[in-house]
Amino acid sequence: MSVTLVMRPQDVPLTWQQFVEKWGPYSIAIDGYVADRPILDSRLPAVNLNHHENVSRLETRATCAQAHLEIQLGLFKLFRKKGEPEARIFANDCDEDVCLTWYLLKHGWVAESIINPRLNKLVGLVDRLDTCAGMFPFSVDMPILGELAWVFEPYRRFRVNGGLETRSSEAFTDVVTNVCNRIERFIVGENESIILDTRYRILNRGIDWAMIEEIGPYGRQGALADGIRAFISAKHRNNGRWSYSVCRVSELIPFPVQAILAECSCREDNPLDPWGGGTTIGGSGRKNGSRLTPAEVFKISEEEILRFNVQAVEVPV
Repeated sequence: MSVTLVMRPQDVPLTWQQFVEKWGPYSIAIDGYVADRPILDSRLPAVNLNHHENVSRLETRATCAQAHLEIQLGLFKLFRKKGEPEARIFANDCDEDVCLTWYLLKHGWVAESIINPRLNKLVGLVDRLDTCAGMFPFSVDMPILGELAWVFEPYRRFRVNGGLETRSSEAFTDVVTNVCNRIERFIVGENESIILDTRYRILNRGIDWAMIEEIGPYGRQGALADGIRAFISAKHRNNGRWSYSVCRVSELIPFPVQAILAECSCREDNPLDPWGGGTTIGGSGRKNGSRLTPAEVFKISEEEILRFNVQAVEVPV
């Protein structure tokens, strides 16, 4: 069997055409490595599993849930050579969705079973949380969230400590490996639990949204518990630049994520590492971050919100 992870955090997201031309048959792009909707070409075969670009986030499963369903419906009957599973899995991140997606694809024989309550529960929770930018309205006191926090602690610790800025394939792969070891323990009921650190700080308040700094790994859950349903998270990088996440709980919240992303990307003017994302979550370029200050991003966002509200008023009933 040859199912391998190709971690390439330095890569700029590819188009589907670029992906299949560069990597060819038996290739699977996950969670934003290809900046496009889910796509399957059964002739190559090749697959894009993604829920960021060119989709309605609320109506699209998270990448892990897509992988889970595809596996159960026969993905590895298609991705097969000489009677054995065959696939190269391409990723440029190491977040919860990537980690769980890789675990499912690596352990396809485990994921194929529909009678696996703890794995099904894990996929369902990550699907809900990732779809809502980590802000699905679970109570932070739910015991299962403490177990989930323990499973993904290696990633959360890596993110809070600035590890994402390194864009190191070795470091990203280590995170995925450590999380997958904990997923294994969770599935067999040998997991631990930790208390969620939901601390955050409000940097500025806008029109029905807030700019925040996530102090704890689960700062955005703390913001949601305080009634913040749309936010921009700002994190200062070690190189003096900034990382931004632009988020809303769902499309039900009138917060123009894509317009903000587009305008910030235009101001940034870096086509090799643009701002991007989907209908409910996106952010600054993963590789280089942003030179825009929080004050500049706040001003841009308020302008886009005002424009959005004016357009809403002008729409005929």
